[in-house]
Amino acid sequence: MERPTPAPVLPELPLQELECFSVLVHQLHFGRTAQRLGVSQGRVSQLIKRLESRVGAPVFQRTSRRVELTELGRALAEQVVPAFERLREGYDAARAGAATARPLRLGFQCAVYEPVARVVAGLPEGTVQLVELPWADPFSLLARGEVDLAIVLAPCREPGLEVLMEFSRQPVSVAVSAAQRLGGADGVAADELAVLPLIEPRGPAPEYWREANAPRRTPCGRELAYSAGAATIQEGLSMVAGTRQGLLLCERSTAYVQRPDIRFLPVPGLEPTTLEVVRNERRPHRLAAGFVELLAGHVD
Repeated sequence: MERPTPAPVLPELPLQELECFSVLVHQLHFGRTAQRLGVSQGRVSQLIKRLESRVGAPVFQRTSRRVELTELGRALAEQVVPAFERLREGYDAARAGAATARPLRLGFQCAVYEPVARVVAGLPEGTVQLVELPWADPFSLLARGEVDLAIVLAPCREPGLEVLMEFSRQPVSVAVSAAQRLGGADGVAADELAVLPLIEPRGPAPEYWREANAPRRTPCGRELAYSAGAATIQEGLSMVAGTRQGLLLCERSTAYVQRPDIRFLPVPGLEPTTLEVVRNERRPHRLAAGFVELLAGHVD
């Protein structure tokens, strides 16, 4: 009796290393490649070194000023980069096709504000699935495709994420303990915050976003001190209630987080906040454009 011929063993294909290589070919910069892939710069270096070890020779020439492909790297790029682009297109098309069978996953921070709630209520039941986003991590779920649209505090400058609309420009207030003696009938001057320890968002939000939503200086140049961090606004408010700390948030949010042990004082000297509707350019949902159009009709 003849033995069956064993199936050939396919060599391992280092997909992570090849994806990293493809992105670095376009960026020619380890830092930007790390941002694009959502990993550390050290991880990019590790993946490229592993690829070069597998190939058996360098594919990039690296100096302190620039990154260039070697001759072998150029030959590899001619084959790998177009192939990865086709893989990505096929994968994105499959996800887009699957999206037609599921609701629009809408991420939000702090609260589902009234205009958003009206749009959701006006759509057939089950059309929209609401997902709360961490206060200090507004973009990760969108970048990973775990939500289809995100309504987040501006600004968004993340690669691959597109701002579709901006709305709800709101003045800033500071939350303080009801027992705290600060400010007057009209609120508190921005420079007075310099004597108040503040609570900042704790999480992986980019520095430019933190600077906009937890500013380090007042318009007159006085430094603001952040003595603690919170992962959610609710956690931050609980810290405020039991300490002499403060928490900055937009005026509209104060209506959703009222509690008897906290006062909200307007800070007219600080730059107002704005909300943005953001999507992942690579993972469109068939309902996203229609939702944004409806929302535009419900905001001032």
